[in-house]
Amino acid sequence: MEGIDPFPWFLNKDVTLHFGGRETVMHIRASEWNDCWRPLLGRLVDLQKQHAKRLMVAVVGPPGSGKSFFAAQVAWMASKGFIPGSEAIALPMDGFHYPGHVLNQKTLLMRNGDRIPMIDCKGAPETIDVEALRGLLGHVRRCNDKLAWPDYDRRLHDVVPNALRISTVHNLVLVEGNYLLVNVPPYAGIADLFDLRIYVEAPGPTIVTNLVNRHISGGKTVEQAKDWVRRIDLPNARLVESTRRLADVIVQRDRTDLLSAVVWRDAPGLVTNAEKAD
Repeated sequence: MEGIDPFPWFLNKDVTLHFGGRETVMHIRASEWNDCWRPLLGRLVDLQKQHAKRLMVAVVGPPGSGKSFFAAQVAWMASKGFIPGSEAIALPMDGFHYPGHVLNQKTLLMRNGDRIPMIDCKGAPETIDVEALRGLLGHVRRCNDKLAWPDYDRRLHDVVPNALRISTVHNLVLVEGNYLLVNVPPYAGIADLFDLRIYVEAPGPTIVTNLVNRHISGGKTVEQAKDWVRRIDLPNARLVESTRRLADVIVQRDRTDLLSAVVWRDAPGLVTNAEKAD
């Protein structure tokens, strides 16, 4: 933890973060910082020192778990100098959704035998252009060129091509998404493109509440939001939860969306025997 400020100015203050075309307020308590954030960031610094190249970090979790927020928090902290030696950028896997006009033309066979337009199940694994994601991830990993990355705007409900710019100075790249650790085709091998894999989890009721509120803010009625969560989000969440065992780090959020624990697994060069999780 050496080098990580024990008392940064933003503790116990509201800080507005911008990502995915929306604003979210970050409020980190002193206890959360010292118990969870500070040790986590210290480990990131240690890992980065072991890599002469760009450090690639996957941030995975069920929809509604707060993984996008977590990645945005880390990137913001790096931008303000709270992660020494790091220039970070947070990139969404959601930018690789097929555009809306393509999803309107594609269909997906559901478990009940119904075939529905993919636009009506956006977020399912099949609605992602996996090979485009794999190709750009490999390029980001291999070189330090300036690169463009697609964003996803939750106000527009569509992808925004080339919206994010990866600079040559970005040595900490966080890619957040649901399916980055899925190890079956067409996603098999994606996880191997990362140096560190972080899994973000939250209590079930918190996830459901977050998802319903997200859909309502996006224009759905309460009933439409609940139906979408039941039909689309929760089955997707179960798939994501099956990949938890492949993560190097488990970041746990509590019912108020604060970090409550950070559990490191056997990440080579980082974990002492006393810190390994079962």
